[in-house]
Amino acid sequence: MTLMSSKSYSDLGSPEVHKRHAVMIEGGTVPRAKVMDQTLIDRYLMSGLLTLQEHQAGEYVLSQAAKAGIFTKPLRYEAGAGDASPDAMASESLMRYGRTLTLVRKRFGRSYQQLVEDVVINGLDVSRNKRLLTMLKKALVLISERRMAGGRNPMRHLRKG
Repeated sequence: MTLMSSKSYSDLGSPEVHKRHAVMIEGGTVPRAKVMDQTLIDRYLMSGLLTLQEHQAGEYVLSQAAKAGIFTKPLRYEAGAGDASPDAMASESLMRYGRTLTLVRKRFGRSYQQLVEDVVINGLDVSRNKRLLTMLKKALVLISERRMAGGRNPMRHLRKG
């Protein structure tokens, strides 16, 4: 039995995708559509609620969660799209994810940690709550500065003067 559809799909996306999402058409020998607002933090970046630094920290948390098996990411069908070698053990990835969130909890408290998980992983929209959005931004900046930029200064034990 063959199923036929009246919808037209291609590498450039369907009309429904173009209506519901911000889509960028990538050029090249085989042009394709790339959905720019796939996650909530993508939409926050596009609307100016997050800076690029904050968005990248959110993507970092999403990547850690995906490697730990907490967050599933969409399949990529192009050749060579697989990640580099996955961790030998899921527990290592889970530990990395946990250390990132522990950093937030130690600096700002449990509510900030929960907020990062709720917004970045679970897609809780806090765009209309200025206080929660400010809390989220502070936590993402901390992640960016401490986990993505190499962490502590190795010369911190030397005094200035």
